[in-house]
Amino acid sequence: MIYVIELPAKGYPQAWFAYDKQDFANKMQTLGSPERERYVYWDEAEAIAAFEGRDPLIADKSMWRARHALHEQLVALDVLTDD
Repeated sequence: MIYVIELPAKGYPQAWFAYDKQDFANKMQTLGSPERERYVYWDEAEAIAAFEGRDPLIADKSMWRARHALHEQLVALDVLTDD
């Protein structure tokens, strides 16, 4: 799976997933917005590492909402447990 965090110009970050590259391309056409910054993690290992703070783009304390959105997505897909 592919995991995406979107950072809108206003409002809170959102996370979503795609099953594969084709699904990602389709969702980018329907969900994509040019004014949103995106962080893409191409598999579970990258997404988990990012959540754990190993992606400097979202590791800063000011990006806690982005990490939280990613965490919620990972828990919803049973990649992580909510312990």
